[in-house]
Amino acid sequence: MFRFTIRFFLVLLASWCCWTRPAAAQRNSARDDRAPAKKSILTTRDGVRLGITYFASDQGQEAVPVVLMHDHKESRAALNGLAAALQNPRDPDTPSMAVVTLDFRGHGESTTVVGPGRQVHKIDAVKLRTADYLAMVRFDMEAVRKFLVEKNDAGELNLNKLCLVGVGMGANVAVYWAAKDWSAPPLAVGKQGQDVKGLVLVSPKWNDRGLKLIEPMRNPDVRARISTLIAFGAEDRKALRDAKNIYKILERYHPEPPRDQREEKKDLFFIGLPTSLQGTKLLTTPQFQMLPRLEGFLEARLVNKDYEWSKRRSD
Repeated sequence: MFRFTIRFFLVLLASWCCWTRPAAAQRNSARDDRAPAKKSILTTRDGVRLGITYFASDQGQEAVPVVLMHDHKESRAALNGLAAALQNPRDPDTPSMAVVTLDFRGHGESTTVVGPGRQVHKIDAVKLRTADYLAMVRFDMEAVRKFLVEKNDAGELNLNKLCLVGVGMGANVAVYWAAKDWSAPPLAVGKQGQDVKGLVLVSPKWNDRGLKLIEPMRNPDVRARISTLIAFGAEDRKALRDAKNIYKILERYHPEPPRDQREEKKDLFFIGLPTSLQGTKLLTTPQFQMLPRLEGFLEARLVNKDYEWSKRRSD
């Protein structure tokens, strides 16, 4: 297994070294004028006041939107540093991403619900049930998508290049919402759904609080049409087993391309890190080098792909 994960890491690393990037001046002409991160409150259809932070890109309609989705009993604060790094990369040749971090219901600043009659009550992550985690998919992510539609139509990003980066619980929510996105019926006018083109799953669980991944992975588009990176601490047996279960479902739909086509066509990555640590620590601990790996995945699988921008709402 160790050789297997190292082989995938080396392929991914080699592909980063070979990408062709536009000139730094073209990539970063507006970088000094980028707007600071902005906090907002969204209201879901079931009344939850959802805290988010938006890190705007300088790439306009070419900007890749990335939603960072935290683990259970954490909050977006744990991922805001990563969001800022994706928005403002150190390498001037690396494009800026348009990043959203959110607090799922019951977490961080998303603990208030306005019910019928304007009655207000609190929700706590400790007391959430399976229905609440499903509501993260149905309502929380729906509210985030509406926010991204507004930014898309304002020319600030290309929603058709959406990437979800989920950690632990957030990884399971990401897979569920990707299935929901790809199941959206087409509209007579305009585009709806089929926006998730990338998934980064950090320490995903086969069954996390009732979110069983076998269900969304029955969706043929989730299995075959989304570029996916799976990262986990390989010294934890359960984490290894869960990651392998997900990988085995996906690998038959993402065959290893010939060596001379890997830069363009390789779209499934399996990274077992030499640690028992899991979740957010894999993203925030410098020794694991997850930021450059994430930047590399985003650039190869989304930035460099020709997914057309389109306006979503008619005037």
